[in-house]
Amino acid sequence: MLKEPIYLVPVDFTDEASSAVRLALDLAEANDGSAYLLHVVSKSSEKVAARQLFTDFLESYSEKELDLISTKVIEGDIFNDIGKAGDILKAALIVMGTHGAHGMQKVFGSRAVKLISSSATPFLITQGKKEVEKINNIVMPFSFAKESIQITNFVGAIAKKFNATIHLCGFHDNDEWLDAKTKSNQSVVRRALDGMNVSYEIAHLPPSKSYDKDLVEFAKSIDADMFAAAYFKEGILPTPNTFIQGMIENELNLPLLTVNAEELSVINSHYSFMTV
Repeated sequence: MLKEPIYLVPVDFTDEASSAVRLALDLAEANDGSAYLLHVVSKSSEKVAARQLFTDFLESYSEKELDLISTKVIEGDIFNDIGKAGDILKAALIVMGTHGAHGMQKVFGSRAVKLISSSATPFLITQGKKEVEKINNIVMPFSFAKESIQITNFVGAIAKKFNATIHLCGFHDNDEWLDAKTKSNQSVVRRALDGMNVSYEIAHLPPSKSYDKDLVEFAKSIDADMFAAAYFKEGILPTPNTFIQGMIENELNLPLLTVNAEELSVINSHYSFMTV
């Protein structure tokens, strides 16, 4: 029987998937939970081969780690069924490795962005190039849009579990009314984090046309361990897919915690704690 919290890991048997499994196991061990590894095939005839790939894939794991792991091969479509699996399992997180986007995928958004947009379960995405040995500092961008702060509950839970500090990075807008809404959202987030007894700091990024680049530079300056940014169609920048893709592919290779804000209810006042 699966132990909650459950960390769902889409697996394609690559090094990036191995990195995601390692991260999911670290979370499962820290929270007395389990890792559910899922591989999706397009045809039923591919299931036998996929099960053998799972056997080979798990050979390097210890017995203790294997006790935390369950595997499943299903026939379906990855873009529809990963999100459905997260809902059915009531997964705390979908932990996913990504190969990044190349060529035209940078225009239309990577597979990771498409998966995020089809699920209400939060994602923790790793590029598979950086071991997550600690989580001390988390960078959270947000804007005037109420959706941009709907990541608060999830990032607060991560920070509380690992005794990390959240660095709030508000987007500066030339429109005074919108800038005032950003400051109002900041107040909402601060009250929520205070209620969760989570450490946070306000980052004073200068007004700039390169907000996304400034975020990366700031993250580098504080030796950040993770980004946390909500995804929604009307994003922080005029091209939200480009922004969230940039966070996924950040040059520091930091994991990204994200959630499809449009699939969630509007953030409420009690901010109930969600174990991650």
